[in-house]
Amino acid sequence: MLIVISDLHLSDGTSCHNLSHRAFSHFFDYIKGSMRKEYEELIVVFAGDTLDLLRSEYWMTVEDREKPWNNSSPYHPHLKHILSNAIEANNTSLDIIRQADKQFHPIPIQKYLIPGNHDRMIGEIDGYNDILKDAFGNVLIVNGYYENEAYGVVIRHGHEFDVYNFEADGIPIGDVNTVELFVRLPFEIKKKFPELEDELKSIEDIRPQWRIFDYLQTTYSEGEIKSFIEESIKKTVNYFFTIPYVREWIKKHDKSLNPLDEADKLEYMLFLSKIIPIGWAEKLLKIFSYFETKEPHYEEMAEKENALYVAYGHTHKENVSFLGVANGFHRYYINTGTWRERIIASNSGVFSQYKTMTYAIFYRKEERQTEFPAFELWNGALRE
Repeated sequence: MLIVISDLHLSDGTSCHNLSHRAFSHFFDYIKGSMRKEYEELIVVFAGDTLDLLRSEYWMTVEDREKPWNNSSPYHPHLKHILSNAIEANNTSLDIIRQADKQFHPIPIQKYLIPGNHDRMIGEIDGYNDILKDAFGNVLIVNGYYENEAYGVVIRHGHEFDVYNFEADGIPIGDVNTVELFVRLPFEIKKKFPELEDELKSIEDIRPQWRIFDYLQTTYSEGEIKSFIEESIKKTVNYFFTIPYVREWIKKHDKSLNPLDEADKLEYMLFLSKIIPIGWAEKLLKIFSYFETKEPHYEEMAEKENALYVAYGHTHKENVSFLGVANGFHRYYINTGTWRERIIASNSGVFSQYKTMTYAIFYRKEERQTEFPAFELWNGALRE
């Protein structure tokens, strides 16, 4: 049996909520109860963004020259500090993951961790292998992708196909977006209104993340809070465009022959969020949200993989898509969603949230007595 989960975003807890340890207890108890005598092994693949080195207010205390996008900066000690705090903040959950090594005895369990865009810098931390083994137990770190022919599956995080969150030769602009927009903005707001701290931690779960602007403006739509939030958005966006790396990234990605390339979309989204009244901003942000959710086309990327099943995470939205037939077998793309809450908007612009938990299970032929490896995707949603 091979299980894939992704996008847990275990953080230091300063700018977003962490998952309850009960989710991990229920998960492993269920898996333990579903084991059959035919299962000779258990493989658990954490398919990216398991830990979060970006969602931390610690970055607000760091000088600009010591942030990762200033490539001459000594930022590695900061990464190690955030990682240590994230592990400590989630120690109860991680202890349940560690205890799984004993829980499934005598069936051997092997855990793999594929870094995503929010934990990709783990490999730059001195002694990261030992740190993660202490945190997760029997775990191997796999860069890029994990493939297992017996289960017919190839697994990636999926950020490799997202121009905002992958940069082959540098820092992805998504790193800067997360810290300097989506961490900085609530950080500035709660300094004025500390009573909003717990509420503001929830904005990590807004998807697509660009909706944070209209979420704040519609959620806090009256009085002093509204005025302060609008002013904070302007200041935050203005500051964002003064960051040298942002200007370099836009210049690099600005294709003059394409009137709506990724650099243009980034500029337009942020610019419009500042100057256009909320009604129009909401409509225009929906347009750009459409571009972000439609790009990249994960099914098209999955079709290029050489596997029966292709599993990605990254989007926080579970999915099963039929790719076609190859050598007489049906191929599928599976997205493993997230365990985090999801905050989404209706067509009218009203926001709501619900809890979710998604994981995929893959089986060897002999485990299910089938002619080909089997899979199942489990997704639960709770609104309370």
